[in-house]
Amino acid sequence: MARTLALFKLLLVAAFVASPTLAQFEHKTVGNLGKDFDEQISDGRLHFVKLYAPWCGHCKRLAPTWGELADFFASDDKVSIDHVDCTKQKSVCSKAKVGGYPTLRFYFNGAEQETYRGGRDLDALKEAIVKTKANLLEETVS
Repeated sequence: MARTLALFKLLLVAAFVASPTLAQFEHKTVGNLGKDFDEQISDGRLHFVKLYAPWCGHCKRLAPTWGELADFFASDDKVSIDHVDCTKQKSVCSKAKVGGYPTLRFYFNGAEQETYRGGRDLDALKEAIVKTKANLLEETVS
């Protein structure tokens, strides 16, 4: 009995330590999109959105890089780095047909532009934003 109780306590502590914390995903320059998703992505900026689940290991690993990316583009009024917690905003993720986590998508003027499938390092993400932004701004000026 004592051994079972000790094992239970160990598993409980392990589960607590392994569980994601809210702070892991929250960052001052990352936009937290929610119920008003369609309205929020229709503001004329390029939105690079991470649709994630807090229990996902890939999402946890990407979180610090996503924050750095948001910091890098914080002064660019044409770009917004955002995220959606699919465990809280199920209707948004269902409508977006998210099939795996994290899903990275570009939105512009309220419309999905593309799903990003490239590298997950900071330089690759920056490059994707710069290219997508240039293409979209060129299209809207023409």
